[in-house]
Amino acid sequence: MNPSSGPATSNGTATATVVADAGVRVRPPVVDACSLVYDDAGWRVYLNRLGENAPEYLDVFSASFCRYFGASHTAYRDALALRRQDAVDVLLPPGRPPFDLAAHLADRERQGVTREFAMGSPERLPDGRTVNEWLLETVRGVTDRVQVWAGLSLRDPAGALRELERSAAAGARGLCVIPFLDGTDPADPRFSPVWDAAAAAGLPVWLHTGHHFARSHPSGLGSWRTVEALAGRHRELLLVAGHAGWPDVQEMLLTAARHPGVFLEFSSHRPRHMPKPGSGWEPLLHHARGMARDRVLFGTSTWVNPGPTGSLADELAALALPAEVFTAWLSGNAEALAARAAGTRAG
Repeated sequence: MNPSSGPATSNGTATATVVADAGVRVRPPVVDACSLVYDDAGWRVYLNRLGENAPEYLDVFSASFCRYFGASHTAYRDALALRRQDAVDVLLPPGRPPFDLAAHLADRERQGVTREFAMGSPERLPDGRTVNEWLLETVRGVTDRVQVWAGLSLRDPAGALRELERSAAAGARGLCVIPFLDGTDPADPRFSPVWDAAAAAGLPVWLHTGHHFARSHPSGLGSWRTVEALAGRHRELLLVAGHAGWPDVQEMLLTAARHPGVFLEFSSHRPRHMPKPGSGWEPLLHHARGMARDRVLFGTSTWVNPGPTGSLADELAALALPAEVFTAWLSGNAEALAARAAGTRAG
């Protein structure tokens, strides 16, 4: 049986892509399903967490960090060779303008982004608040535009459950877990109370899946097998496979075909590279009209591919997907997921 050969069922939320008279595809609204919204203190926490648990990231993605923060790559590399904190100081020097939510939202509007799922963190800021708390307080008046997905650390199962409960009470609309930073297996039965609570509260979980660069932790943390185990054990849990489990995209897609609560999100990977032979994304494009149609979300990871979000969305448009698939991937499926989660919370 080839699921991609049959007609796909509409999720009922995606509107048709408009095609202009000249034959030019007009981009529908964008939902960024993997966004990072931080002030400089939050970015320092983020970078330090990477540096402490997966220092390889500060090296491998040095060019991306420098492009995003507008820093000298040479100065950053020289600083990183001496001391990690010096490299962070190159990216975030004193005197940078403070975070401006209104400016952020205006830029999102220019890029056609109508909603974003902002990933948080349980790490502490200098003022004692967690990043989750700062983020929830900062976007409290614009939750129609920015939905907070609170970050959890699985190093302490009881602490993760408390953070989930606190964040949900404060307005979080999802959760974010990065196994390679914790060095833990999310499918370990010790964490079952966390996933049961997430399902009961209607909080989808964005889970980092697939390849990672942390040499101190196994590559299998957050694989498609992890998603398969969680989805099979916690049938009501909504799971977003961050980065779509690349390079095992086919296995992740087949996992989603078996479990209706599993979605794939392809942030950190540029759509323009997907059609290239050997990219690993061939299964997603092959099944785009079938089982992948209603399970794929668009995301950016913000700094990984620095540049306008609209440009990344236009790269997706250039893949010549059917109009209904393009619209579903760009926003319809994310809106359907958000509505499904909201229905659980209301119930």
